Amino acid sequence: MAIKVLAFDLDDTLWDMRPTLIRAEKKLYAWLEDNCPRINYDLETIRDLRNEVLQQHPELKTSISELRRRVIERALQLSGYAPAESESYSHQAFEAFLVARNQVLFFDGALDAVQQLAGHYVLGTLTNGNADIQRLGLSDYFSFSFSAEQVGAPKPAPNLFHAALDHTGVKAEEMIYVGDHPEFDISAANKVGLHTIWVNLNSQAFPGEVVPDEEINRLSDLPAAVGKIDG
Repeated sequence: MAIKVLAFDLDDTLWDMRPTLIRAEKKLYAWLEDNCPRINYDLETIRDLRNEVLQQHPELKTSISELRRRVIERALQLSGYAPAESESYSHQAFEAFLVARNQVLFFDGALDAVQQLAGHYVLGTLTNGNADIQRLGLSDYFSFSFSAEQVGAPKPAPNLFHAALDHTGVKAEEMIYVGDHPEFDISAANKVGLHTIWVNLNSQAFPGEVVPDEEINRLSDLPAAVGKIDG
């Protein structure tokens, strides 16, 4: 059966997540320092406040964006800022974080591969994070995007994969999922019945029992890997 849809993980599949988040955290700290100098926002405080917010609002466990904003808001309140002021500043601070969080350095060959494949397949993204295809400038290539926050559960739960299948109306065997994480991406997608391509940039041995359909060590090899499955 011909492949019609390609769905992608984002963080650590198309770019390196760690330096991206480090830069975004620095932008957030700088914004708070410039605009809310009284705030106490060190690592220990953040950890304690995160636990406090989750105890009061356990539903935020799968809402990473709102959880982060609420932690900032609570830190502002405890630092002496008025409730309305804390809420307003927290939204502005989180926006500064999001802007930086979506300024990524793509892996070599990633954009070229996406552009090439977009001419032949429907592309979409399925992510546990809060990267945004609009902010990333990828909306010309990806026609759908779902996050764990939207569907109520992160990978390896099947919710994201089912959302993509429902949205596109294709059968599982007509979709390929491209991701870097052996469990959250490859094994989880395999269980739903999707074809899988493992982005293994570090040339590691696959730790799972059900291996991916294809494995690539460079993003430039992605179109060829898709062709093998679709051939």
